[in-house]
Amino acid sequence: MNEMNCSVQLNTTFTHTIQNANFDNLSQEMVNTIFKDGRVFSHFIEKWIENTYNLTHIPGCKGYDFQDKQFPDTLYDEKTYIANGCNFRPSNQKGQGRTFNKEVFEEKTKKLIFCIVSNVEFPKIQIKFIRGCDLIQLYPKGIISTKERIKFFN
Repeated sequence: MNEMNCSVQLNTTFTHTIQNANFDNLSQEMVNTIFKDGRVFSHFIEKWIENTYNLTHIPGCKGYDFQDKQFPDTLYDEKTYIANGCNFRPSNQKGQGRTFNKEVFEEKTKKLIFCIVSNVEFPKIQIKFIRGCDLIQLYPKGIISTKERIKFFN
């Protein structure tokens, strides 16, 4: 098992309420609905995580999203748990026409700590940091289903 050092608390759910998420003349309800879209949410939450936890955001598609400030060899990947569940497979193995390669998935996943963030109840969010090797044990196909959300974050 990969026992990389990290400065975040693992296997604990952190609950936060995002304050002041707004955009000019859009209603709060409309902004909250927009932030429930993982494609929009991820751009903001990655910067927010950098400011809230002891991590450095790494922009661009490098195969990971953060580096631990205290332990620079420890890398993190943020995945958003949306209403349809959470897919923590590598991006190049998700989507129409792409195939799941279990060996490549496991090799990459074992090298990372995942930051799983639920925006299902935005502006309330839940965050859980978990080692990739532990995620593989729990969800060997790289998908946490919608019915697993409460169990995962409890």
